Amino acid sequence: QPNKAGLMLAAQKKNIKIGVILFSDSNPFFKEVLEGVAAKEKELTGYNCTILIKQVSFEEKAQFQAMEELLAEGIHGLVISPYNSLFIASEIDRFSDLGIAVVTVNTDILSKRIAYVGSNYQLSGKTAAGLMGQMTHGECKVGIVTGSEHILCHSERICGFKETLNQNYPRLTVVEMVENHDDDVESFEKVTKMLTAHPEINTLYFVAGGVYGGCQAVLSLGRAEGMKIFA
Repeated sequence: QPNKAGLMLAAQKKNIKIGVILFSDSNPFFKEVLEGVAAKEKELTGYNCTILIKQVSFEEKAQFQAMEELLAEGIHGLVISPYNSLFIASEIDRFSDLGIAVVTVNTDILSKRIAYVGSNYQLSGKTAAGLMGQMTHGECKVGIVTGSEHILCHSERICGFKETLNQNYPRLTVVEMVENHDDDVESFEKVTKMLTAHPEINTLYFVAGGVYGGCQAVLSLGRAEGMKIFA
């Protein structure tokens, strides 16, 4: 049994800094993630551990800049929801080579990260497709609303979703897919445009955030009756 007081005393000599990079909290999901970070931060304060939090947009450049800023701060570890690109993966590898431990959260990336904390998103997409198959009838024309093709958890959901539709539900057909970057205003605009261009769409699958804005688009077009929505 390690002695907690002894651990705290030893840790206080190290002054550990942990960087946290998450996407902006326009998606309410990340507010809960931040609450978790804040709760653990209070506990780690006694170990002389500092948490440095940065929230960035769905952009490769913004995430890279945040990583560089935290590197300059002298962090010892990094928790990150990564933008899925070879460039960010190579940056994570560089951090690892510098002795900075990296943990991915919510969405993963192929890299030298030491651990991933999050869901099985392919299974999530398969589950959504299974529910859609059981909770609809007749021919369904599906519109997919995702956050970004550069976020692996979004892509994995869509992959699992389409795979299950193809295998088990041939009466459900994907007509179009749009990106809303988890933003309700953009979601309203994109869903409005998609439903106007494809009036045959009678089922929507929201892969990420922006659900409220997308549902408002359905209401504003008078399409609520008969529209099945899964999120």
